[in-house]
Amino acid sequence: MDAYIAALLCMGAAYAILTIGYNLHWGYTGLFNLAVFGLAAAGGYTSVILTTPAAGGHLGGFGLPYIVGILAGAVVAGLLGAAIGTVTLRLEFGFFAIATLGLGKFVIAVFKNEKWLTNGVWGIGGIPKPLSGVVGSAYANWAYGGIAVLILIVVYYLVQKLVTSPWGRVQMAIKDDEHLTQMLGKNPWRYRMESLVIGSMLMGLGGAVYAHYQGYINPKSYTDIMWAFLPLLMVVGGGSGNNRGSILGAFVIWGAWSLSEIFAGYLPIASMKIPHIRTLAVGLLIIAILRWRPAGLIGRKRAVSSSASSKE
Repeated sequence: MDAYIAALLCMGAAYAILTIGYNLHWGYTGLFNLAVFGLAAAGGYTSVILTTPAAGGHLGGFGLPYIVGILAGAVVAGLLGAAIGTVTLRLEFGFFAIATLGLGKFVIAVFKNEKWLTNGVWGIGGIPKPLSGVVGSAYANWAYGGIAVLILIVVYYLVQKLVTSPWGRVQMAIKDDEHLTQMLGKNPWRYRMESLVIGSMLMGLGGAVYAHYQGYINPKSYTDIMWAFLPLLMVVGGGSGNNRGSILGAFVIWGAWSLSEIFAGYLPIASMKIPHIRTLAVGLLIIAILRWRPAGLIGRKRAVSSSASSKE
């Protein structure tokens, strides 16, 4: 149980960081970005390449500190997000989603086939985990969970400041009525690009935090189901347009996803049933949330003017 709680802490924090970025895209700006898994992979691989010791078969051997690696991962993911936005941001909603999905697949294909860069399908191991040499292997996940939660707190504070500023209010206005926002003198494309880049940086940061927890990654570590579909459920389940909801949704959905594996272990032929049990558990949870909490566990509260309230 201790190992499970430590794993939930590490994975939940990594997903929460990424989900805050996803919420910035979808919850505030209305961007249905499906390249999340490619952006998370870009952040993860960048951090791993910069922090791992020298090894044959892939680029690396820089041995830089953990904080340098994860920040570099965020920057690379942000640059990739800017490149994706340059190609896709002028597309309509559905076309934008399909285009970003394809570009995310392209990023994973690069990591899979460029063996000199990432060791291809064999992946990269020996990824350093901060404080593991200080606290010992028995408490390494607990220590790293504390680091991941600290990063999550910093991310939440900074993004919360951002979305409650005039910039954040413009983002919400663009999602609600793009044409009206444009009539007020704002440039929707520029604001969307800024949202896409900042959110992509958080996705890369989340992918980097995940990579250092796992200790080994390959292209299958960042699948579209685990790093695009699941974070979308976390945003919807927690409450679109609310950063606290994104954090809560990340821990609740990941908790249900991982806890279902424990219960599936008591079923006959459990190894064959675990993927289906996980999908069923998360599906039922999302249905229950949307049935009794349509706006999510902590939905976004819209401001109502005092004059409107008095008329009611």
